[in-house]
Amino acid sequence: MTVPMPMVGLHEDAVVESADGVLTIAQPFGVVGLRGLPPSIESLLRELPGTLAGEDELAERLLAAGGTSHDAALLYLTLSRLRPVLVHAVEPLLRVTPIAREARFELPRLASEETVRLSRFAFLRRSELGLVLESPLSRHRVTLTEDAMPLLAALGRPVMVKEAPEALGHLVAAGMAVADDAEERDPALRGWDFHDLLFHSRSRLGRHDQPFGATYRFVDETPPEPVTKRPPEGAVVELYRPSLEEAAAADPPFTTVLESRRSVRRYASAPTVRQLGELLYRAARVRHVFEPQPGAPYQASSRPYPGGGAVYELELYLTVARCEGLDGGLYYYDPLGHRLITLPARPEDARAMLSTASLATGGAADPDVLITMTSRFQRMSWKYSGIAYAATLKTAGALYQTLYLVATAMGLAPCGLGSGDADLAARAFGLDWATESSVGDFLIGGSPAGSDS
Repeated sequence: MTVPMPMVGLHEDAVVESADGVLTIAQPFGVVGLRGLPPSIESLLRELPGTLAGEDELAERLLAAGGTSHDAALLYLTLSRLRPVLVHAVEPLLRVTPIAREARFELPRLASEETVRLSRFAFLRRSELGLVLESPLSRHRVTLTEDAMPLLAALGRPVMVKEAPEALGHLVAAGMAVADDAEERDPALRGWDFHDLLFHSRSRLGRHDQPFGATYRFVDETPPEPVTKRPPEGAVVELYRPSLEEAAAADPPFTTVLESRRSVRRYASAPTVRQLGELLYRAARVRHVFEPQPGAPYQASSRPYPGGGAVYELELYLTVARCEGLDGGLYYYDPLGHRLITLPARPEDARAMLSTASLATGGAADPDVLITMTSRFQRMSWKYSGIAYAATLKTAGALYQTLYLVATAMGLAPCGLGSGDADLAARAFGLDWATESSVGDFLIGGSPAGSDS
């Protein structure tokens, strides 16, 4: 049986250079500088990127190359100072790699009878590196071999430290395992669901080393999606196009609109198709289309609400129960042509969409018109890495507020919903769930009735 051995090294992409008496180690997430090292240690550190060795082995290697005992003692001190940026491994089980500037690795003092278990925020996934263990609480990534799988499976329950002291110590130091019930007792962590904390950590910088921002990762592989999708086949309902000058003159002052905005779930009347046309024109139409240009190699557009990179990946679908001048049913909104296109949906799907929307209001609303926002995900991810879905949700939030303000100014009854059924929406609108599915839901009624908030 192979005895697990602790080893250290540097990130394979680390660059070790010396200038003016300072040795710099440039890693993907930052630079470390060391001053006053003898040439023997500098030479040894240059060999570390992409390699692993025990600390004692490195000291022996230093002595064999002509280093002194003083150099060997200084080497241990140097490795201690480099501990936060070193790759730490327990061969042949796992390798711990720092992935963020604030990474810190300190082996804990664990008693042999103490127990350790996997953090509830840790997750295992496949990557180009093989199987990796990650956590939004950690600034490290742990690469695992097949030999580590029995231990990892056992960590679903408490495991005594004496069963695998080196591996468990490294997992605790990496933030993948916990030595007590600290996570359960920490009030800051108790309120987080696993997926929410992961999404938060990966859609902002600081705790990962993944591609991030406008990387245009598919620019050489596939063309970007067009600024608007091809409208489906179906009967067309041309919508009213208001005069924006007349609308501005009729609207209450902006501060009045902002202060009187509220979610309304009870209606005194149903909206009219003319009102629906004005709302969609003022809130969601395509104002202009911009052709690709240097720095933005894709069609972009201008709309009344803000959207990341002028990508505008959101689409709108309407489920109509009551609207004066418009038949009940499901419709696609064509933002370029400003028209509705009738969808061949089953009546039971329309009823289910409205029922789900009502449930999202706690049963308070009997919906007149449900506006479902979907995202053409690849339209956004073609440009952005790491933040594509987060940007979509921000765009949806901007559209929520725009609908709220325009509807309030028009005297309609708006209500943004906090949840919806993406599978149901995909079936109702004839969409592929992974390609385009719902990310937001908004109710529009006629004139408000009663008091809401």
